[in-house]
Amino acid sequence: MADSEIKFIPNDDFESASECDFQTIDGFLYAAEDGRPDPSDAGQVAETFLRALEDSRLLSFEGEQFLFKRLNFLRFRANALQATLKLKSRPPKKTLKEVCRLLAEAEKAREEIVRANLRLVMSIARKQSSSEDERDEFVAEANAILLNAIDKFDFARGYRFSTYVTHAIQRHLYRLISRRNKRKHHEVNEEDLLLSNASSHDSDEPTQKDIMAAASSILAQLDDLLDPRECAIVRGRFGLDPYGKGRTLRELGEELGISKERVRQILQQSIEKLGSIAQPFESTFDSQ
Repeated sequence: MADSEIKFIPNDDFESASECDFQTIDGFLYAAEDGRPDPSDAGQVAETFLRALEDSRLLSFEGEQFLFKRLNFLRFRANALQATLKLKSRPPKKTLKEVCRLLAEAEKAREEIVRANLRLVMSIARKQSSSEDERDEFVAEANAILLNAIDKFDFARGYRFSTYVTHAIQRHLYRLISRRNKRKHHEVNEEDLLLSNASSHDSDEPTQKDIMAAASSILAQLDDLLDPRECAIVRGRFGLDPYGKGRTLRELGEELGISKERVRQILQQSIEKLGSIAQPFESTFDSQ
């Protein structure tokens, strides 16, 4: 353990804080929800993930901040103690035990954040998948991204974690879908495909498959062309996020902490950027 690196997000408050400062929260840890699933129904669910999904509760903003502070402070303290062990040839067992305890407590906070975001993971995976098997695969992929996002999220910036992790999961799944589509495209015999298209429809008229492929290609490039805030605004405005429907400029502004007019400006700039990648597909969309 003495040689392994303990990663955490640093914060200026940690130097003068103690573990007692992160034992209780001033406010409510979880957000109030209407129509939340009844935990008693979870007894009929066999799968571990679905049981956890039934029991998951959404964190309030204060609760989210509290858990991320606690997680990173405990790792900060464990890292500081571990640094002292590297200076000694025979590390004290008491110090080793304390490092293990701190990391165990940090993992509990991490697991609580994971549970609170399981419904979000399922929502994104369901929207991006086209079959039950693909949904299960996407859930597994999204869970891995969720764990990585928790470790990298800087709570001090004031953004909601859901915005951050949604962007990360969608970017990963879009790229996964894009790579899969490219593989399928190369596996199809081009000559047979052309013959099939010629016999089934007018070659000048794009099929629904053509349109979906063009849209997927554009979406897959969003994250490379736009920064995280621009992506959040474009996805939120056009219903490409877990909410499933477009939101107003005012709603997006309130979520990101900027004015409605600033959201409008960023959206316009983002659309202009996207013009370069959408241009090759103009004929496909114009025919609709």
